[in-house]
Amino acid sequence: MRVIVVIALLEVSLGFFMRNKDEPVSMPENVKAAYFDNRADHFDLGSTETFRQRYWYVDEHWDKSEGPAVLFVQGEAPGDHFASRPVPLYLAKELRGILFALEHRFYGTSQPRNDWSLESLKLLNHHQAMADIANFIVTKTKEMGNVKRKWLLIGGSYAGALVLWFKSKYPHLADVVYSSSGVVNVIEDYRQYMRQVLLDVSRDRDCYKAVSDMVELAVFTVRRGSKQRKEELKAAMNASMLSDKDFLNYVTEIYLGDVQYSNCTGICRVLKKLPEERDMLTRMKLYAELGKKLGPVPEDYELKKQRNTTINPKSSLRQWMYQVCSAYGWFATGDRTNPLRPQELDVPYFKEICRRIFDADLYPSEEHTNGVLGGLQVPPLMRRVVMVNGRDDPWKWASYLEQGSDDLMVHVINCSDCSHCIDLYGTKLTDPRELKEAREMIKKKIIGWMTDREDASPKSFYCVEQLLLISPMH
Repeated sequence: MRVIVVIALLEVSLGFFMRNKDEPVSMPENVKAAYFDNRADHFDLGSTETFRQRYWYVDEHWDKSEGPAVLFVQGEAPGDHFASRPVPLYLAKELRGILFALEHRFYGTSQPRNDWSLESLKLLNHHQAMADIANFIVTKTKEMGNVKRKWLLIGGSYAGALVLWFKSKYPHLADVVYSSSGVVNVIEDYRQYMRQVLLDVSRDRDCYKAVSDMVELAVFTVRRGSKQRKEELKAAMNASMLSDKDFLNYVTEIYLGDVQYSNCTGICRVLKKLPEERDMLTRMKLYAELGKKLGPVPEDYELKKQRNTTINPKSSLRQWMYQVCSAYGWFATGDRTNPLRPQELDVPYFKEICRRIFDADLYPSEEHTNGVLGGLQVPPLMRRVVMVNGRDDPWKWASYLEQGSDDLMVHVINCSDCSHCIDLYGTKLTDPRELKEAREMIKKKIIGWMTDREDASPKSFYCVEQLLLISPMH
């Protein structure tokens, strides 16, 4: 899940809101689509109501007698975009296994209810999602006829956390788990996101100046500018409809998707080429035009789309905001020490956004969610788990970065522009050496565990420099 969300984990460009994925999806010919009748409410034992949950599978390399099953768990976006991250398919082929990709409830065409009202969305939570996965695995294992068949679960971002939580709750159903950028730790006031962005952008001094100058102009105009000057700036960026805080949120998120998704160098190259106009209004107008290509547009910040309760299979806006507001937070807040994100964008601001969307006091509890799911206490207790993050990923501070063990491989890919879920994408000739080596190490570890060959690669690698620069305080 491109995204623009309050803390978009997602499968997307980060920002405050998720944008619709209207582009057509091209699926490889060997990928087959199907539907699975799953329970709408797994915890109402008196209900027999089901819904059609979409999934895809590839079985052309599968050894039906002994080949394992690889389940690529989808997250906060329509599941038909899973093919853009082909590493799970490569692993299934190596293991002579069958690949499944299961769409998350309330996303795409997997809809347990007829609308997205607040009452309907009460069935959208990690407990129901994990039970969906469990029922799918149990049913498919029975259908495939080998009860000893091994299952490898893979997920990225929110889904990367979901597969970890799943293994903690259903250890008998997941032999090996591979979590890419798995945000296993719920942090309500997630200012580490923008601290990492500041680190990433600051590696290029000219890029930092280009971004900070535009943010500084917007912040100064909102705080101290005349009413006329403020109206002129908003009009130049086609954002006259936005409140002051929503406008600042929009301005400071235009470029973030590219930073999150391993293109900081590329977006910096573009930002540095914006003309050095004496009249900064011209520069800000061009910056807004750039936003139309990158994802964020002012209309996303009006909240009209997020308030819409009509189901749209291409949209992830309202559903993900419900999950964020009810359980996770991960609010990408600002503070006085970060020139790229003003302190006006604090937790109360994001909580007000939640109230505006759902007309209810729907706020996350970091203490409760981590207490139920385990937070950072979970990974060390599990067996045969791979956790991978990118050095430049703003989400890695919500993941697990401590020393690994024989049963827990923890790895941070230490290279420039190695960010969110970078390890799940297809290989390119231009991939950094560190990324290529990491993919090989991950593959070797997983195949060793799945085939019971314990000749796997090193237990953990992480960037000490980054761990010292940003402490996971909140």
